[in-house]
Amino acid sequence: MMWARSFISHFKKIVVFTAVVILITESMNYLYVDDTDEFARYMLHEFYEEEQNIDRLYLGSSHVFSGIDPAILDGINGDYNFNLSTATQPLIASYYLLIEADKKHDIDRVYLDLYYYCTNGGAGRVHDYDALPYSWSVIHQMKPSLNKLAFMLDLSAPSYYYLTFFAFTRYKEQLFNLDYVAEVVQGKQTDVWKNYEYEHKAMISDKEYVIKSGNKGFRLYEGVIREGGLYGINADSPMKEDPMAPESLEYLLKIVEYCKEHNIALTWITCPITNFQLMRKGEYDNYVRQVTELAEEYDIPYYDFNLCKNEYLDLRDRKYWSDRDHLNLAGAEIFSDFLGKFLLREEAGENIRGEYFHTSYAEKIHASEEELYGIEVSQSEEYEHWLSDVSEEERDQYVIYKIRPIANLSEECVYIHVSNLGDGDLPAQEEIPLIRDGNDAYVILSKQEHGEMLIEAKLQDSLEVTNWCQIEY
Repeated sequence: MMWARSFISHFKKIVVFTAVVILITESMNYLYVDDTDEFARYMLHEFYEEEQNIDRLYLGSSHVFSGIDPAILDGINGDYNFNLSTATQPLIASYYLLIEADKKHDIDRVYLDLYYYCTNGGAGRVHDYDALPYSWSVIHQMKPSLNKLAFMLDLSAPSYYYLTFFAFTRYKEQLFNLDYVAEVVQGKQTDVWKNYEYEHKAMISDKEYVIKSGNKGFRLYEGVIREGGLYGINADSPMKEDPMAPESLEYLLKIVEYCKEHNIALTWITCPITNFQLMRKGEYDNYVRQVTELAEEYDIPYYDFNLCKNEYLDLRDRKYWSDRDHLNLAGAEIFSDFLGKFLLREEAGENIRGEYFHTSYAEKIHASEEELYGIEVSQSEEYEHWLSDVSEEERDQYVIYKIRPIANLSEECVYIHVSNLGDGDLPAQEEIPLIRDGNDAYVILSKQEHGEMLIEAKLQDSLEVTNWCQIEY
């Protein structure tokens, strides 16, 4: 019996050691992990507390939780709908959340949102260090289970396991920052955090909006795009051929396989994004083509609602958007109503895809009326072209700003005016000279000059400026 007593003694030590490690880990996580503004915390708590069976599950990024209202869908399809979406949700997280939901519920249908940013380089390379935080935010809120453990082990190389298993280690730069710790602890003392409510305040055009958690994973936000419309700083790289990262494709196919094995009807969707963002990105049809080909290969219905004809789904007005990517409450009501009714007709066997959708994004833009979607401002490296009369040694004394109107317009149809707002080297309201190149404009300034410039743009035949932004230089 000596071996039995020895085993029991060692087992007790292991249990005590494990309990101490868990206690220390949870204490450190409480002090350092700031999830007071993490929507996934509130959504997953609601999911785990949900007692009614989820019939239709929606997975994906913030485009889902800000654009799809399950309550509206409930009234249309008569089922119980739930958003299990998180910010910039990578497909590895979608896969393990699907398994998590299927353990508890009898899932009938899954709708997977395929947002290009979540599947391409960066967030799409799910095992890379830079992409891990998008999964960590999900893992940290999941309840302990074998599925969660599998997710943690599958997420990265072993060299990053300590960051996955011990969340507080991601905040080592704050180790001796008592002000940071005090702020985190104070945030966790509020009733909002303790009661798993969600409340975030945002300022748009000097007006405060409150973002709240709605029912069943929906986020309520009434904010609208600021006066002056959309603008972006820095240029984005256009989509390459077959842009989906191999790692994302791997988990996309795992989701396909899981749904087939468990008799779950799977549909791929892409929630609406502003034309400003899609046009600014460029070559969006490369992504549309790749996903469409995959959908056909694996016999998965796929609907990209960015290709929907304006006469059926018109979200062009700024009043439907909170920013360049996300629908607000008014936009979500329109999209959810359309989505529910469209899917119901398709499931009933009506073939209305050709009637409702363009075959490509380029076709949709070509069919749309001319419009100025916004302004992109970036620093240009075209020194040799615009400063050809300046020696290479002197060129680094200048900065070139490229002002690119994002629009579906022919050349030279946009009026652009740039002026100085003061607080710099030039008098306030002094016009800053431009170099025009088609619809684009270039501003060349000395690096010694500092201030804030006002960029205004409109269609040439418009009576009033429709788009503007202020840029520090």
